[in-house]
This record gives sequence, C-alpha cells and structure tokens, in this order.
Amino acid sequence: MNRARQNEIWGKTLIEELIQQGVDYFCLSPGNRAAPLALAVANHPKARCFVHYDERGSAFHALGYAKATGKPVCLIVTSGTALGNLMPAVMEAYHSRIPLILLTADRPAELRDTMANQTTDQLKFFGEFTRYFFDLPSPQEGLPERFLGTTIAQLVSRSLFPVQGPVQLNCPFPEPFFEEPGQAIPISAEPIFYTHPELTLSRDHAKEWADRLSSYEKGVIAIGSMQNPDHTAIESLAKKLGWPIIADITSSYRCHPSQHTIPYAHHLLKSLPDLRPDVILHLGDQCVSKPFLQWLGGCPLIHVSDHPMRNDPMHLVTDRVIASANIFCEQLSLLVKEKKHTWLDHWKELAANAKRAIDPFFADPKEMSEPQVIKTLEAFTSEKTALFFANSMPIRDADMFFYPTGASGPVFANRGLSGIDGNIATCAGIAQVMPLIAVMGDQTFLHDLNSLVQWKKVSHPIQLILINNGGGGIFSFVDVGRKKEILDPYFANAHQMTFEKAAALFDLPYTLATTPDELKMELQEGKTGIIEVQTNREENLALHRSIDNAVKETLCGSFSTAF
Repeated sequence: MNRARQNEIWGKTLIEELIQQGVDYFCLSPGNRAAPLALAVANHPKARCFVHYDERGSAFHALGYAKATGKPVCLIVTSGTALGNLMPAVMEAYHSRIPLILLTADRPAELRDTMANQTTDQLKFFGEFTRYFFDLPSPQEGLPERFLGTTIAQLVSRSLFPVQGPVQLNCPFPEPFFEEPGQAIPISAEPIFYTHPELTLSRDHAKEWADRLSSYEKGVIAIGSMQNPDHTAIESLAKKLGWPIIADITSSYRCHPSQHTIPYAHHLLKSLPDLRPDVILHLGDQCVSKPFLQWLGGCPLIHVSDHPMRNDPMHLVTDRVIASANIFCEQLSLLVKEKKHTWLDHWKELAANAKRAIDPFFADPKEMSEPQVIKTLEAFTSEKTALFFANSMPIRDADMFFYPTGASGPVFANRGLSGIDGNIATCAGIAQVMPLIAVMGDQTFLHDLNSLVQWKKVSHPIQLILINNGGGGIFSFVDVGRKKEILDPYFANAHQMTFEKAAALFDLPYTLATTPDELKMELQEGKTGIIEVQTNREENLALHRSIDNAVKETLCGSFSTAF
C-alpha cells in the first residue's frame, strides 16, 4: 500500500477512535504536516472543529472548553514551533488538572536529526507537564489491527485518571499525506473502554472520620477550587457539624445560596488572625486568598481531594484523604449527629459586622472603582451564565467581594499557574458551552489580543468588563509598589492606551462605562462586546486599604477570643 493511502487510513482511524472514546471537540491550527488528521476531522460527521491560526490561542480555547464541559478536548498541530506555542496552556492544564489530548504531527524518523526544515525533537517535548506520552511509528502495515485503538484508549484514559491533565500522542507522517477523498477507509476494530473507579472511603474509614470530626466543636470547612462541588452533600455535612464554610471564589460554591458560607471571609481572617478553630477541613484544591493561607496552622488541617498531589504550600497539612470530596461529605453526613450552631452563629455575626463596614464604600451609584465592578456583577448572576475572572486583581477582588444572593452559573479562572496567558481564548472556549461574563485587566487583555477573533465564531455571547488602570495594578499591592521610581516603567508597564480601536479591529461592540449605572445598562444587553472601565491604580490601592481599615476597626471592637 502506498504512503498516501496509509497516512489517510491512520489519520481517519485516530480520529474515529477518539470519537469512539467520547472526544468529539477538536481545536485545529493549520499546518501541512497535520493534513491526515485535519482531513479526517473535516470529513467526520460527529467531529466538531474549531480552527484558529495561533496554536497558543487554540490551546487556551481548548482549555476553556474542557473546563466548561469536564471532557477531554483534542488539539491538533503541525510540527516545529507549533508545539512550543502550546506550552503555556499545557502547563496551565497540568497544574489545574484539565484533560487535553495533544496530537502533534511530526516528521518521520528518517528526517529527524538531519537539519530538515521544520523538524525538531518532539519526543516527550512537554516533559513532566504531560501525564502520558506515546510516539507512534510512521503509518505502516503489519501492526496488530487494534494497535491504534488501544493506543487512543490509553491516551484518553490517562488524561482522566489517576490525575487529570494533558497527554501527547506524537504522529509522524511522511509525504505524500493523502490521496483523493474517499479512497481510504479507517481501520475497523472493536474499541477498548476504560472504567475509572470512584474514590470513596471504606465503611470503617468513613466511621472513623465521622467520629473524629464530631469530636471537634469549633471546626471550619474550607472549599478550594473544585469541579462541580456537590452543594447538597457539603451543606448537609456543615449543618450536622455546625461549622462555617469559607468558599473560595474558584470553588463555584458561592453560586448556590447557603446558610453556612461566610461572606467577606478574606477580610475576617485578615482582621482577626486570632479567630482560631479546633480543626480545618479543606475540600478541593488551592485557594486565592493570601490571608487564608497565612491563617492556617495551629490546628489539625485535613485535606480531602481526589488525587495524590500535595496541595500544601505552607507544609501544614496533618491528614491527607485521597477521595472524592463530594463523596466524602455525602458519606460522613449520614454518620455525623447534628450539633448546635453556636460557633457558626458567632461567624455569622462577625460577617454581618464586616458587611456593615464594607457596604458604605459601594453606596454611591456614581462612584466607579475596581471592587465596584465586582459588586455590580452580583445583580447579574444567572444559573445559565458562567463567570470568568482573570488573574492579577480581578480574581482577587472577586474572592474578596463577590457574594451573590441568588444562584449563579459556574465560576472559572486559570489558577493552575495564575498566568495572564490566553485568557481571551479561554473565554471563547467556555462560550462554546454557555454565555459568559468576564472581568479582565488591561495587561491580560493585551497579552492575548489576537484571540479576540475567536469571539465571532463561538456559540454564546461573551461580555467582557475590561478594567483599564493604565498598567499592572497588582504591583502596587506588593513590596515593589513602595519603589515608586521603578514601579511604572519596570513592573506596572504603564501606558495611556484605551481599547475602542482594538474592539473595532475585530468588529466587536465597545462601550466606555464611567459609572456603576452605565455598567449595569451594558450588562443588561447580554450581547457580546467589550465594556471598558477606566480606573486609577493609586486610588485603587487607597480604596482597598480604606476598606481593610474599616473592617478591622469594626471587627476588633466586637471580637472576643472567648469563642
């Protein structure tokens, strides 16, 4: 059989096997070496394909789609520097445990290490940032009929278990890449399917943990980043124990009305470091709030998550439970006897006092600020609309101030490595699944500007609130912020740009909102577009400090270490 037909057969077989395994969304960046794969996707009736010219933007789009669906997404790229452009999204996916399938087209073995054009060493290119790697041989006859099918099944399984993340299949194709359409058919073989276990506690372990947690009077449940937290199970356990819940913004737990979630926990812990529990039960993974991390310690810290990775930057975890946090809570809530809520009532009282100190800062409907953007969003939550908070200040402000009173959709952020890469493309991937409201700073926006072209091709609207403070506002909050002479040129990257022309370049609606009421009017439209909000970095720093001081003054006057 000639090479062209063999390439075409393998390309079609690989895509067919992926679809058999439930992977039906493909992100493709054009490149000739990937032609057998691209043609197979284009001609498969069950394949959905998103094409974007920039591999980095394509990869972050895939990341966003995988976040929103919980399903693996397939990325197809050509050889050479294309792989390097995937690296930021692969690193983010590795650290945030997002399943990506990387099909990297390559030159055949005879062209490697020969200085052949667009040829580099692609073997285990991403190093430890992939959960699994396999280098296919060039398409050929004589291999077991099920070879490609079992390889794809292993690839998809390893993206999901034991720890979710990116996997790479290197695919060398020699020229010519295909024959006339319809000449070749995929290899037909029975696929293999993997069944993954649910990570539960044994009956004895569940009883031991139920007894142990019941022995603590003053406990706290902290919920870090989680995919689909089971609100019913967690709320039931919190009710039985009588414990407050500190819900990180990335947990999406604030999306559900709760009698146990403590608003303004960031400010409580920052103002009252002596507010000590007897035990902390940490469900899920990392949390945004630095005061929360600094507050840990001095009591048992029990971390429950469905993977073996160490999530313990302060080295304070005393007990590590590898289990589904949702199932853990469901099992224990059936065994724990309900307690009185005196400890919880004290936390609620403190939270109410913090709210009274914070509310006056948002009372003026004409006063726009970065925290005000977050507070304004509280009125626009919907179970059918997702939220995305970009890194630097937006995600931190959301963690401090965003406490909707009604149900809202899931909250997304790229917190695996907390970079500003690819946030616009990530939003596009999410918007293939559901409508989205995003909050992003000017530096993050500039970093991924060319991905705006994706927004015209997605299924649902994206409303972006673009906070333009003329640079990197977060650097005003860290130590280097005290060095005024180097802050603007070397860290904040200060500028005087506005973004109406960037929106026009990509044919996107643009509005400048100068008051909270104007922002509300634009959000009510619910249509794709950019809403720019201009703020001042120095004023923003001063506002945060004023809020901190007001909360601290109020809480310290009402706090007693007796409870």
